[in-house]
Amino acid sequence: MAIYHQHQVVRLTAAADLSGSEGCFVTVNGSAGTVSPATASSTPAQVFGLLADAGAAGAPVDVVLPGYAGIVGVRLHSGTSAVVPGDRLSVAANGQVTKAGASGTLVAVALAAGSAGQMIEARLVEPVALAAS
Repeated sequence: MAIYHQHQVVRLTAAADLSGSEGCFVTVNGSAGTVSPATASSTPAQVFGLLADAGAAGAPVDVVLPGYAGIVGVRLHSGTSAVVPGDRLSVAANGQVTKAGASGTLVAVALAAGSAGQMIEARLVEPVALAAS
């Protein structure tokens, strides 16, 4: 068996300018090997990982995969209400996260308090669809 990576971080290429997108979730275009920001309508199967660094269009960027066991920084969406440790976070516009509601794609759990626009510490979870009960 060949092992290619010991860490759950992969290097791909930015499809567009991702400057300022550190801590945002991305989708991947498999045929081109490029990443773009996820959206609030991205399904769990479409959310590829978390952008670890920013980059211009065509630049290499590192993407942290959902199985990563460490603590990461996630960017809170400008429209989210304040979060506290333990809050579930789902994907919002531009790959940012918001306090999870009854639907959407759950991607992380907050480990720190924060408010709109801030980067906070979180742990990644395997993307899963939230369903209204």
